[in-house]
Amino acid sequence: MACATPVLTTPRLSLPEVGGDAVAYTSEDPAQIAADLAALLDDEARRLALAKAGFDRAKEFTWESSAEVHVAAWSRAAA
Repeated sequence: MACATPVLTTPRLSLPEVGGDAVAYTSEDPAQIAADLAALLDDEARRLALAKAGFDRAKEFTWESSAEVHVAAWSRAAA
């Protein structure tokens, strides 16, 4: 995402939370992954939209914001 590359992934673990609407989701079935990847490769407009959305979404994840979240959690735990 940070490289402005469209992402196709499965909705496992924290991927939907991290990717949000900025990535394309598929099932874990190999045939479906292949079909969805082929469809994405054939759809330039969708690839470009996902690339931009992913790049913008990746900007939300910085070391500074991660540190702020951790400090806040530690402060709550210490209170």
